[in-house]
This record gives sequence, C-alpha cells and structure tokens, in this order.
Amino acid sequence: MNTKKSIKKIIIGICLLTIVGCSSTSEKEYYENLQSSHKTNLKGDRVELYSGYKKDNFPVAKPISYLKYVNDTIVPKTPFKSYTESEFLSFYKNIKAKGHGDNSSYWRWHFTLTKKELNNILNKSLPALSSRRSREVLTYSNGEWIAKPLPLNPVGELQELKVVQRGKSGLIIKLLVKGTRGKYLVVKEGNIRNVLGLSKSATGTEVKVYGAKGGSEKYLDRPISRNPSLLPSGFFSFEKTSDGEYKFYGGGYGHGSGIPQWAAMDLTKNKGYSYQKVLQRYYANTKLKDINSIDGIGRNIRVGIMTSGFSSIDHSKIGIYSYGTIKLKSKGGDLKINPRTYVEFINQNGFTSVLIGGKVKLKTKHYISLSSNRMISVTNIKRNVKNYKYPSYRGNFEIRQSKNSGKLNLINEISIEDYLLQVVPSEMPKSFGLEALKVQAIAARTYAAKDILKKRYQSLGFHILDSTQSQVYNNLDENEVAVQAVKSTKNLILVHEDKPIDAKYYSTSSGFNSNAHNVW
Repeated sequence: MNTKKSIKKIIIGICLLTIVGCSSTSEKEYYENLQSSHKTNLKGDRVELYSGYKKDNFPVAKPISYLKYVNDTIVPKTPFKSYTESEFLSFYKNIKAKGHGDNSSYWRWHFTLTKKELNNILNKSLPALSSRRSREVLTYSNGEWIAKPLPLNPVGELQELKVVQRGKSGLIIKLLVKGTRGKYLVVKEGNIRNVLGLSKSATGTEVKVYGAKGGSEKYLDRPISRNPSLLPSGFFSFEKTSDGEYKFYGGGYGHGSGIPQWAAMDLTKNKGYSYQKVLQRYYANTKLKDINSIDGIGRNIRVGIMTSGFSSIDHSKIGIYSYGTIKLKSKGGDLKINPRTYVEFINQNGFTSVLIGGKVKLKTKHYISLSSNRMISVTNIKRNVKNYKYPSYRGNFEIRQSKNSGKLNLINEISIEDYLLQVVPSEMPKSFGLEALKVQAIAARTYAAKDILKKRYQSLGFHILDSTQSQVYNNLDENEVAVQAVKSTKNLILVHEDKPIDAKYYSTSSGFNSNAHNVW
C-alpha cells in the first residue's frame, strides 16, 4: 500500500467533510460533493430528512451575515458525514464528545417519556402554541399545509413523530406530528422546544432531565432540571423503544446562534483567546465602535421592570423605598419623601394614588417621576439579589398607568453604562473570568443599542425589558469582576456596515452554532 497516496486521500476526505478550514473547497462545492458521494438531500444549509409529506411553503428567513454556523466540536471533529437522522442521534448520545464550553452540564442531556406522557404534551401544547403562533403550526388539509385554528386534543393517539428538516448545525427546523386525528408541522426552533415542553401541567407526571459534561459519565444520573416548560435546545434527536417509550437525547442550552457563554469562558480561560478573538469567532465581519458615534442612541436607556417571575409588565401595586430623599414629580403635584420611608402606588378609578403610611398623599391621572440621591428599592418584586433586601436600582423611575389593564407600569431610566453593571452579572457569573465578562459586556451593550434603535416597546414608553425577552437586568448581585469588565470596555459596541449588530448570545453550545435564519 502506498502510504503517501493513502495520506493524501485521507486529507482530501477531511477537507471534503470540514466546512471551515480547507479554503480550496468552496461551500457550494462541499455540498455538491456531499450530495454526490453520500446521496443526501442537503440543500443550501438545510437538511431535508423526511420526504413522506407534501412540501409546505413556509418562507425561509433572510440570512444574517454575522450570525453564522460555527463548529465548536473538538472530538469528533466532523460527526455528520451523510447527514442522516441516525448520525444526529449518535452525536447527541455521545457523552464523550468534546468541544468548546463542554464543562456545562447542558453539553449533553437526555430524558424519557412514555407514550401517554408524549400524547398528553402534544395534545395540550399544539393548540396552545397555534393560538399564539398561528402561522407556524401547519395542518395537513385537503392535500395542502395550511394555518388554521386547532381543536382540543388535535393529535388523538400519536402515530408518528419525525424530524423533517434540520440546519447543517443539527438544529431542528421542522417537526412532523402525526396522530389519529390529524397531521401537523411545527416550524421554527423556539416553537419546537415549546411544543415538546415538559411542564407538569402538560405531562401529568414529573419528568427529570439529566445532563453530562463533556467526556464525563458521573453526571448522567443527576437531574439538571425537572419539568422544564421549554426544552433546553433545539439540538436533539429521539428514538422509540420496543416498549413504546420515547428517549430524547440533546445538547446545549439556548437558541444556538451568536455567542455560547460557556464557550466564551472556555476559550478565554483555558485556550488563550482574547475577548476580541472570541467576538470575531462568533460575530463574523464585525468591528468595534464607540456607541456615542451611532445616531439615534442617547446616553440613557429606559427599562420596563416586570413583576416577580418576570411574568408581566403590569403591576397591581408598586412599592418603593430609599435610604435617600425621594423627589416625586407629576402634573398632579410634587412630593418630597424622607429617607427610609415606604411609599406605595395604586391605580384606582383612573387615578394613580400615592400612599405613605396607608394614607393617600397625592392622586393624579398623569405619569409620576421619581428620583433619589441614593439607589431606589422596589419592594413589590422579588429577584435573586442577596446584598439588598429588595432589588435596588440606580437612575430614575417613572410610573405610568398601563395601556392594557387597570394596573401600573414601572420604568427605570438609567445611563447605559450603569445599566450594564446590573446586566452583565445577571447574564454571566464572575467565575467565568474577566476576559469572558468583557465579551459579555460588549455583547450586552450592543444588544441594548440595537434594541433602542428597534423601538419595539416605544408605544409602552421604554426601550427594553428586564427579562430574557431582552436581557436579564438586576436579577443577581453586582460583583467587582463584572464592574471591571464593563468599565474596561466602556462605550464599545459591535457594528456591521456601521450599524449595531443583533448581538445574540446563549448559554451552552451543543457543538455547533446555527445560522440565525435557521433559528428565527
């Protein structure tokens, strides 16, 4: 056997199977060769895995050039050779798989459902999802896939659960649900995670999700969550056992596009990456720029503060407290409130009443502005902060009557840099290290800049929410490492074509980052 020729063939094979790293083979050539040699039906960056149904006409989102596929797997380097469902199942079952950020317990996870539990989930979650996302749950009717309201228990008895389409990263994009009462197609990663959510109200039983860190079996018997309402990620596969159970195997936590935070920690702490290099790895073709050079962004941000559990922006009542003097201003009158005084706000009969010691001190139909020379605590909500009895905020507050109910909205107006002091530690622990926290600070600042320009909450009087719907704000205590990360990257954001990028990030990679248009 000619050793040199054999080595050459191996090198060519590796180049063919590796999307990044062999510049002599274009991405188009890669897919053409892949289809030719393995007879797959891979088109563009999507894998058609099931042809037993008529094509739907669901539109493909527009690609985002800076949120691209990234391979974070180290062992095995190229697990998908023929892009078949059996390969995906094998990959997610592989707890020995290694990659950037594999020290997260969500690197690999698994759970088991009985047929009854899965029937319960699908019959409850499909109509609920359809009522919220009517265009993204399609029904097979008269030979066509159409969006229509679903009846109660639309599946009946489950007959078939199939992955119809994945991205080249392995992310599930379309899921087929076939039952005795109908056939349905669930489209988009978030919807698929939702429709298979394991809440106890859906399953009727306790379901434990087990996790494993890369290369370790010691965590396989330790639950990492119980009855999550959303699957950890859309990177998973499943198999049906001979006794009718469904075993699900997956990897990662979060939507799967942008920066995986555990990978940012691993790359900076263990592999010598600078924060700039991490940013370039996951946000391709971007550059750093001063936020103050961007038109339409001021120095302050307005944050909608949600109720406990981040369940609503509408508060039945609002309570505040400060160690400093509070100045209250409104068109209905002004008040000067002494330090260490509890103040309550209640909306009744179209008036916002200000109560001190249970007595009404002011009534107004207009919004109320609050400021103090010390931080202001909000006593009617709970967060996970430990250093203060109540979550406490810099900046000023505004209390408005809700447009959607007879309740109140609470808005915190604060400088962007001070806002980040309470976002960064809420989104990334200080144990990840300074360099990773710099990555998080720039991503969070950029995310805020983009949201200000989007104006999606403009009609409600603020730019951004304090929950995962935007970024988590003031849910965990500040720390000195996060403060240093914010201050050492002051005003820096990422731009593409001189515009702030949509700086998506998430917790844990499954081994691959997905192109954004396969997620949203």
